[in-house]
Amino acid sequence: MARDKEAVDGKVVFITGTSSGFGFLTAKQLARDGHVVYATMRDIQSRNKDAKDELEAFGGDVEGNIHVLEVDVLKDDQVRAAVQAMIAAEGRIDVLVNNAGYGLIGPVESASDEAILHQFDTNVFGYIRTIRAVLPHMRDQRSGHIINVSSVAGRLGIPMEGLYCATKFAVEGLSESLVGECYLFDIKVTVIEPHTFKTDFLKGSLKPVSDPGRTGEYEGVFKYFLDNMENFASDKSDPQQVADKISSVIGKRKPPFRAPVGPHARRDSFFAKLLSPLRLQKIASKMYGMKELFEKIPKSESGNDI
Repeated sequence: MARDKEAVDGKVVFITGTSSGFGFLTAKQLARDGHVVYATMRDIQSRNKDAKDELEAFGGDVEGNIHVLEVDVLKDDQVRAAVQAMIAAEGRIDVLVNNAGYGLIGPVESASDEAILHQFDTNVFGYIRTIRAVLPHMRDQRSGHIINVSSVAGRLGIPMEGLYCATKFAVEGLSESLVGECYLFDIKVTVIEPHTFKTDFLKGSLKPVSDPGRTGEYEGVFKYFLDNMENFASDKSDPQQVADKISSVIGKRKPPFRAPVGPHARRDSFFAKLLSPLRLQKIASKMYGMKELFEKIPKSESGNDI
């Protein structure tokens, strides 16, 4: 793993969404690197207790340390309380890793207002809450690094992932704006852009948007599309690559703004800049089997009447 020569010891890192997937692996990797990690997740005394216990035990066996805090990124008071607890204990924060999120899968027309709002509240406003909580401390320090885990889906719109893509496009724009707001305070900003990985994200963090009361024609679409996504994820897509990439950029004096991760991430980011949206969608539709998918949807007898 390429790292700069300067010491990376003792960095204080705040990570969201560490109960599984990228966040879980990143918390372990950064503790292994010798950082002090504040790993946050929901429900640490119930459904995520095993993850909490494993992280804390791991932190005791490596050079760094892991402190697990209960945080729901939808609750501003919990976010701020966790950051304050970390500052009280450590006196500073060096790195924020925004990772908590999930994906809504299905056609935009099928989503309820509640599902859309919750998707944005978690994937976008959750990031904003943590950024607003840590920035005053980083600004006072005149140092810091904000790392926002986005996705290739933040550069390239993907059929049946319109709402998830919208949140990741928002994260990309937010991050670009933060660069201009933060650079005078020597606060760095990096966007991590993973491709499709075979992790718990595919198994447990994807949710169907389909509401049978709105569009029953899409019944069964979610399972078909999810199966296709599993097949699309490369066998070479080890999710540890994301944790390694985050570890790498933390160890750089001049970290990159964008850091694509995965076998096809750089390719897709390149195409997103080069090709027209229509051409991109034709390619994406073929790759994701959209023709076969929509052949499974019966034609409505009512046509386009509303």
